[in-house]
Amino acid sequence: MSCRQAALVLVALSQVSLATGVAYAQRQKFKIGGGAGFAFLAHPDIELGSTFALGGFFGLRFNDNVSLETGFHYARSNRVFNENGVPVDETPDTPAFRFENSRYQLDGTFVYNIGRRQPFHPFVFGGVGMRRGDEKQTDFTFEIDPETGQDILVSSEVVLNETNYEIMGHVGAGAEIYFFYNLAARAEYRLWIPKDFSQRTQQFFFAASYYF
Repeated sequence: MSCRQAALVLVALSQVSLATGVAYAQRQKFKIGGGAGFAFLAHPDIELGSTFALGGFFGLRFNDNVSLETGFHYARSNRVFNENGVPVDETPDTPAFRFENSRYQLDGTFVYNIGRRQPFHPFVFGGVGMRRGDEKQTDFTFEIDPETGQDILVSSEVVLNETNYEIMGHVGAGAEIYFFYNLAARAEYRLWIPKDFSQRTQQFFFAASYYF
């Protein structure tokens, strides 16, 4: 066999392999995944800051471009503030209260992938879902120890402990990087838009996706 013939055989085999992989990818109608990231929780009165976030999703894939997903995301802020509402981890001071805020998001999402399925496949998305928000505030009372001059916690009182539910929309964009036809790394930015925009949530999320 000549070098030219060997090269033609290799090209043919690569084309067959590629065609087989593409055909296999087209048969994959479902996807599942999960990961973690960090979220920025906005609040009209205090600075909740950034926090760790977790999430997972399940999707139905119609073709290379269109899919539907349902997903769950969770983030929680737990910060202590002084009497002026400034976080004590930023400005050391006597704690006045602790504010805990947990947000659970259950979403339905329309996903549009841009272009054909390539090793790098960007996408945009939007949808609607339900958010559960838990808020708890505990006020502290301190007194100064006359002997040491240090602040001593005298009492703590829960002054707020409530749960609310709200329907809200979300939008975002991201990309998947395929390692195989059925396994990809995923990175995305997501913004949840409540009725009161001052209570929005922003999230950067990194996950693994499995197609089957």
